[in-house]
Amino acid sequence: MAANATSWANPLMREHFHVPENYFLSHSVGCQPKCVQDRLNADYFGAWQAQGGNAWPGWMQAIDQFRGAMGRVLGVSDDLICPQTNVSSGLTKTLYSLPDTGKRKTILLSEGDFPSIGFALKQAEKAGYHLRFLPGDISDLQAWADAMDDSVALVHITHALSNTSQLAPVKQICDLARERGVISIIDIAQSVGALPIDLDDWAPDFAIGTGVKFLCFGPGACFLYASAQMVEVCEPIDVGWFSHENPFEMDIHDFRFASTAMRFFGGTASPAPFILANAALELWQEIGMAQAQERVQTLLSKLLEQVPDEILVSPRNQSQRGAALVIDSPQRDTFGEALNAAGMLFDERREGFRFSVHGYTSEAEIEALAEVLNGGT
Repeated sequence: MAANATSWANPLMREHFHVPENYFLSHSVGCQPKCVQDRLNADYFGAWQAQGGNAWPGWMQAIDQFRGAMGRVLGVSDDLICPQTNVSSGLTKTLYSLPDTGKRKTILLSEGDFPSIGFALKQAEKAGYHLRFLPGDISDLQAWADAMDDSVALVHITHALSNTSQLAPVKQICDLARERGVISIIDIAQSVGALPIDLDDWAPDFAIGTGVKFLCFGPGACFLYASAQMVEVCEPIDVGWFSHENPFEMDIHDFRFASTAMRFFGGTASPAPFILANAALELWQEIGMAQAQERVQTLLSKLLEQVPDEILVSPRNQSQRGAALVIDSPQRDTFGEALNAAGMLFDERREGFRFSVHGYTSEAEIEALAEVLNGGT
């Protein structure tokens, strides 16, 4: 059955994915599209078996296809997209490519950022930077304005926090950073696929993200966006033959940075994750991502009807939340046992229990979770 907008609006669109029952963990790993295995066999294993080392042109074509499709998802040119194997690597490549920031040596970030972000940024202290954590709510623009003084070189902004599902006002923060001469980088790992993203409108200097979650790519298909201005002035230290203007030139004495964001690519990466991603992206194109995002918020609103304010961690307001419900029950052990007994697939962080909703989530699953929320919170 071909996927289309109608099948997405109907819970039966779930048939296009391998979805465990009561799956509320898409914020961790999105469910596998059923179409990806055949694509991997054809475009990766098939090319390898038939052509051996001569498979590289076809594999590179798949990587270029990924760049084009991700550019359309993010609202930017494919020349500004570079595939990455993980978000941390993309962030590190960015850090060690920046032009001289002079006396500006502060990196502004939030304690709500994913820990891997902090680990990577901490290493910049070796290059003379120091970290400043935002003293306030990430949704409060004034808190960002107060912290972004003339010592700040780089601001890292997480669009949707993984542990609270709060949204930062990324466009306004990027505008503020631009006015103050601060380089901006957005982490959209927890929002891409679940929320509308328009990098052309937001105009950050960089953005990093992954398709392992709501885009359902599987691990290993991540991306780095660099604005045209940053591509022009940044020269990464972590380079390889795919960072070259002509990777197949093969002259060890002549390295020239690619004129596109591919200068951030580095050495040999596996094409397999990007082939999987291409199949998933084609499915999204047929299904309609906007319909998926609308369904996510509709189902979240239904769940929130069962949650009182005193235990709600994630925002109730749709304009302020990502794709996850986070609650902090006063009887954590008892509530966790009730969830497990009901067969719910979820996870727990210091902030609370996390339940993410996806377009393939059924209404029956929402009702089953709502029943547990009603009885156990």
